[in-house]
Amino acid sequence: MTVTSLKMKHPRELSRRADTMPRSAIREIMALATSRPDVIHLEVGEPDFATPEHITVAAFTAVRAGATKYTGNAGRLQLRELVVARMRARTGVNVPADHVIVTVGAIGALYTALMSILDAGDEVLIPDPGWPNYEAIAVLAGARPIRYPLSVKAEFLPDPDDIARRIGPRTKAILLNSPGNPTGAVFPAQTAAALGTLSERTGIHIVSDEIYEDIVFDGHRHVSLLDHVPRDRVFIIGGASKSYAMTGWRLGWLIAPPAAAPLAVKLQEPVVSCAPTPSQAAAEAALLGTQDVVEKGRHLFERRRNLFLDVLGSTGAIATRPRGAFYGLVHIPRGTENAMAFAKRLVIEHGVAVVPGDTFGTTTARMVRLAFTTDDASLRKGLERLCEVLTGSA
Repeated sequence: MTVTSLKMKHPRELSRRADTMPRSAIREIMALATSRPDVIHLEVGEPDFATPEHITVAAFTAVRAGATKYTGNAGRLQLRELVVARMRARTGVNVPADHVIVTVGAIGALYTALMSILDAGDEVLIPDPGWPNYEAIAVLAGARPIRYPLSVKAEFLPDPDDIARRIGPRTKAILLNSPGNPTGAVFPAQTAAALGTLSERTGIHIVSDEIYEDIVFDGHRHVSLLDHVPRDRVFIIGGASKSYAMTGWRLGWLIAPPAAAPLAVKLQEPVVSCAPTPSQAAAEAALLGTQDVVEKGRHLFERRRNLFLDVLGSTGAIATRPRGAFYGLVHIPRGTENAMAFAKRLVIEHGVAVVPGDTFGTTTARMVRLAFTTDDASLRKGLERLCEVLTGSA
């Protein structure tokens, strides 16, 4: 039979897996807010200040010197060695440089970690609430995401015993996030230790999203799961985006277990080949240069967190006191519309953009998330408008 003799058929179906991947409501609200004038943006999860000048200058200098070619799949050795030194200084754990993979943003590290672990039909435990992309990556991997709840009563800290009860014969990994998005929760050492014990007992892989590690408040310190989980089953997600205001540079890194590192390197090739070389040079300058910029950013977000507590504290709507990252969760009034409708009405009628909590999971279905990522005056104005809506005075 010739090609010309074939009968006309309807086009073959597109990917069902891609179609079933949930879409983040964060982007939906951003699009709505962008289409309207004079909206106060409390939905965007990125620092509002520019990348520090010394980082930008170093990147341009590197480009002029020829940093415009491919690197190896794992990234530049100097950058990987700087990540090793950073982790050794913070945790005391000495990770070989060939266990570090430079990725296109922290999302690239998450994608690579989960793809290194999961096969179709496997299960991965993800937090509820949790960043929507966790579920999206699991779906793309053909895996089944299983939610474990983070309760307001426990200040959104995971319960290792509850997680253990959710582990089944197909469970391959537990995804953890501290400091948390959207919760602002920061794991204490005892929680991290209990999760490490769980991994050791069960053989489950731990994927720890630690992208907000430098943004911790109230004298707390970040506790890395690298300190507590056996090295043969812990994946650490990090990057330059939040600490150095480098979201658009798309530069992250993955610290992988020894056996998984070659797989993670191999996974770079068919998806991105390598992270952008100029961005890798910029990240080297960030890690080598003054860390005062990181501390200034932490102080800024802590001050804004305090403003959030001051303005909305009297409403009784704040879910918990955020201990890190730059987000706060707020209950919406009983009897009102769902969180998405509430968020859209807030944009359209009051010029304030927030994120509906149900995009993070059922636990926060009657909440909205605010980001402390705009200047103090705009933040106060947006919080005061939200306060009026919450108290019924608007």
